[in-house]
Amino acid sequence: MSEPGSEETWDPRVARWHDPEGDYVLPRTLRTLPQPWDAGDWNRIAELPRTGERLAEARRVVAVLLEDPELSPHVPRPPSPGLLWHAWEEFHRAVGQSMPRTSDVTWSGVDELVRAWQDRPRLYPLQRHVVRHVEAAMLALIPSLRDDIADSVFRWLALDPDPGRFAEWAVELAERCVTEDIGADSALELLGAMRTSRARAALQRLSAKPDGPATWQNAEAARSILYDLGSEPTDH
Repeated sequence: MSEPGSEETWDPRVARWHDPEGDYVLPRTLRTLPQPWDAGDWNRIAELPRTGERLAEARRVVAVLLEDPELSPHVPRPPSPGLLWHAWEEFHRAVGQSMPRTSDVTWSGVDELVRAWQDRPRLYPLQRHVVRHVEAAMLALIPSLRDDIADSVFRWLALDPDPGRFAEWAVELAERCVTEDIGADSALELLGAMRTSRARAALQRLSAKPDGPATWQNAEAARSILYDLGSEPTDH
């Protein structure tokens, strides 16, 4: 039997919200992203040519992810041990499979998924929690999508034979994303791949602790990248 206050009995107190433009679940910024950024299809993203038009588009995508406060809602933290995050992520994958584009995600579609889960022969306690409190799972999806989309932009930029050519504008965006922990791993890897003095300076700022801007984990990652770069000269 579940202990009072355990994850299975926890009430996240998230009410269903309603968008003035329709049955949409996700904020307008997410559902109006250009293709293929709106679907998280890495196979398609990886093949995009890094033309001036596509680069400007990618720059705008990261900028709006940073600027829209609706993409960083307060998501209640499940009580210890926090395993409910895994059940939320499982539901997020189901949402992505049935509604692959951000503009596809509607409450009617979410409710259909809930009914499909309810029809399963057996649900684990945390899966039942998702069914009862699906709004909390969908609220957690918003910052998760923001993180995944930023991550895909930085990974795509890093595929370029000379990512340092993006330093003039991409360093600032990457540094801000690390500071706000949005796609941070790929942002740090891009800064390391650039091999420019501007990118190295950003990594040095991010590596500073205890008063630096990044989390401990991201600061340690920045330090590790700087160590790997060593005294290697920069080209830009």
